Amino acid sequence: MGKVKRLRQKFHAASSKAKDKKKSDSQTVEDQEIIVESPTKPAPSVISNKDNLFKNVNIPALSLLAQKLPDFDARSSITSKTFRGQNLKKKDKMKIRQEVWLSKMDTLQTAKKKAKERKKKQQTPIVGDLSSMQDALPTLELLLKKTTGEASDRLEFKKPKPVQKEKARQKQMLDDIALFHKIVQHPLFKEDAVNTITEHLKHKIKSEQNEEENLNQEVDGKSSEPKSKKRKK
Repeated sequence: MGKVKRLRQKFHAASSKAKDKKKSDSQTVEDQEIIVESPTKPAPSVISNKDNLFKNVNIPALSLLAQKLPDFDARSSITSKTFRGQNLKKKDKMKIRQEVWLSKMDTLQTAKKKAKERKKKQQTPIVGDLSSMQDALPTLELLLKKTTGEASDRLEFKKPKPVQKEKARQKQMLDDIALFHKIVQHPLFKEDAVNTITEHLKHKIKSEQNEEENLNQEVDGKSSEPKSKKRKK
């Protein structure tokens, strides 16, 4: 006969695995209850379309994403230093250098062509109706008149008056002071000073103009007189 074994009783605490299994079983039961109740009660909308999740969030990483590619066309020369930090193949580097060289050659050729065209335009004579151009340009007579008028103005330039002596200046100053006192004491000046001064200036200007006209007439009369013939011996 086989031996009869006695079942041992465990007096220590239950293991953690058994507790986890019990918890998982209880959670599955609760989930099933929620799924059953969901068709009867509609779930509330947690997030609305109008609300923006990233409204008050600063993301500095976006500025790092906006990287600019190197402008090889803007550079005048390309060396090995320009390709540092860029994982480019040898063929790509050769292509970039070739494109830059071709662009330089194109600019030089265009500059040479423009210079040749300018020379041709300068050498080719103007053919066509120049009547409108001749009418617009001034004639030689007008130019000569202008030059002669300018020369005469230069010749007629009056010499500056010499400086008076000290005694003459003092005398002139005293005369001016006496005249000023007389004008201030005059009754017409006391009544209306502005009108009296304006009338006096008008008379003074007219008298000066008349004197200049008389002098010019005398000069013209002398120049118009016929020259006396030389006496025969």
